[in-house]
Amino acid sequence: MAERIISVAISAFGIVASLPAPARHGDVLRKLYDFNQTVIGGDAQGFLTNTGRYVNRRDAAVIALEAGQVDKLTAAPDLYSEDLW
Repeated sequence: MAERIISVAISAFGIVASLPAPARHGDVLRKLYDFNQTVIGGDAQGFLTNTGRYVNRRDAAVIALEAGQVDKLTAAPDLYSEDLW
């Protein structure tokens, strides 16, 4: 089974926080802010794969393209949730 992107994720504070599709990164960021009132930078944004692996936006783009989940990227070389759902 090929690796696929299944959800948005944020990697910060030693944890990976995620919400299922069609959630956006902003949805996760708001939940984390409610938890600790800290603003998290864009470099913490990525995705979870169906193998449970956290990947950054660039690695996610490669996975999504190879899995046929997307035909093109709106902001290459990075993947955005808007590309998927």
